[in-house]
Amino acid sequence: MKRFVVALCLMLAPLPVARAESVLRSMVTTDIRGLMPGNSPDDNTGLVLQQIYEGLVAWRGDGTVAPMLAKAIETSADGRTYTFTLREGVTFHNGAPLTSREVAWTWERFLDPKSGWPCRTNFDGTRKIKIVEITVPSPEQVVFRLAEPSGAFLSTMARADCDSTGIAHPDSVGADGAWQKAIGTGPFKLAEWRRGQFIELVRNEAYAARSESADGLSGAKPPKVDRVRLSIVPDPAAAKAAIQSGNLDLWPSADPKFAGELRSAGLVIASAPVASLNAIVMQTNDPLLKDKRIREAIAASLDYPGMSDSLTDGYAKPSTSLVPLSSRYYGAVEQAGQNLDIARAKKLLSEAGYKGEPIKITTNSRFPVMNDVAVMVQAMAQQAGLNLTVEVVEFAAQLSRYNKGDYQLMVWNYTPYLDPAFGLDRFIGDKTAQPDKVWGNRDAIELLGKLMETPEPVARQPLFDALHGLFVDDAPMIVWSSGVNVSAVAPAVRGYAPWAGRKPRFWNVEVVR
Repeated sequence: MKRFVVALCLMLAPLPVARAESVLRSMVTTDIRGLMPGNSPDDNTGLVLQQIYEGLVAWRGDGTVAPMLAKAIETSADGRTYTFTLREGVTFHNGAPLTSREVAWTWERFLDPKSGWPCRTNFDGTRKIKIVEITVPSPEQVVFRLAEPSGAFLSTMARADCDSTGIAHPDSVGADGAWQKAIGTGPFKLAEWRRGQFIELVRNEAYAARSESADGLSGAKPPKVDRVRLSIVPDPAAAKAAIQSGNLDLWPSADPKFAGELRSAGLVIASAPVASLNAIVMQTNDPLLKDKRIREAIAASLDYPGMSDSLTDGYAKPSTSLVPLSSRYYGAVEQAGQNLDIARAKKLLSEAGYKGEPIKITTNSRFPVMNDVAVMVQAMAQQAGLNLTVEVVEFAAQLSRYNKGDYQLMVWNYTPYLDPAFGLDRFIGDKTAQPDKVWGNRDAIELLGKLMETPEPVARQPLFDALHGLFVDDAPMIVWSSGVNVSAVAPAVRGYAPWAGRKPRFWNVEVVR
């Protein structure tokens, strides 16, 4: 009888209810370009790979460096040797434990000239830092030896455009040497990549999170959703329709002009300044623009608050500094810069002997806001007597011409760098040797060199201040605002926030339906 009662109780006991799978439905605007960390600097590839891979170090939100896969980092007295001790309990997505062997293998791939790794020039001596040897004295330690000491080594390793130099397992590469899988240690695993349609990530159930609070790309990054589905949606109007209809939960980089309508539809609109610059570059070798007075006149002819309000629907704040608003180094000095002053612009043009010669401003047809910038600058500059003509080209052609220095004025937006020194490195340099450099001022090049060798934030601030002052005086290009990220978020999404790095972070995010 007792056995019957026990059996009956077991039969009547409530069955465990299966937990509904949580899915975050988001999007990218183009397909990703590969699976090797740092192999493509575009945002869409980077936002996928930063969920999958982690490096020895990572950038915090303020651009300082934090350990990630490393538990400890020791630097030799001569500054040439860095010893990384790895964290215990970290495993790759295939279940293999993280050891120094995989770190060395990944870096050997990075530094092999045959790999074509775009970030290789950061570490092969082209840009001062040169890794001469990587050794593995034990499974827990890996040692990097440099040709010369470098205060920028760790921050260069953390660069987000190189996917934080994420560590991969050798099984990622096929027998032919091609990158076929994405096996990292990050919070999400690559489940499916259907080219031209979508990318799907799944939770890494074995993820070993750090104990520190999440900060930028560092700290605790636990996955809280089961899957992330990233549909490829190139058209902003289509993205708007998808999130309004409930087919998307998150539009990470929404067009600001749709923000009011989306908010009225019940979506949460969140924004954050981005560590990037919206700019108009000037060719200082041009026969007209080599005269600093004409460059200054163009800068003085623009209404910066009007541009940021109109072009971003007020989400971006005006700024004319080469240091982004989101940076810890944006202070009182950086707040003083270019201002609208038509009388001064006219006076400078008169002193320069400007006679209304046409000056071409080049933009592209791919990004409407960049075309809008050119048209607005043209109209504003007319008030000072400047004759600007707008040239619209395909983006690929514009990129080629930017790299060759083939322009007079060009609308150009720079990618985010949480450490702004790397943003400056994009446009400061010897124009004779590197035609893609915008600002070839010798003093600026020297200050940038000192900045790259100075890791301490307190010691860096005076260098940023000096560079800003020189930038305003020399007027090699115009910054009209720092970047801004506007996101449209469904009410079911919890924990998501746009940030200075722009590329969305899916860890610590939940979907509650």
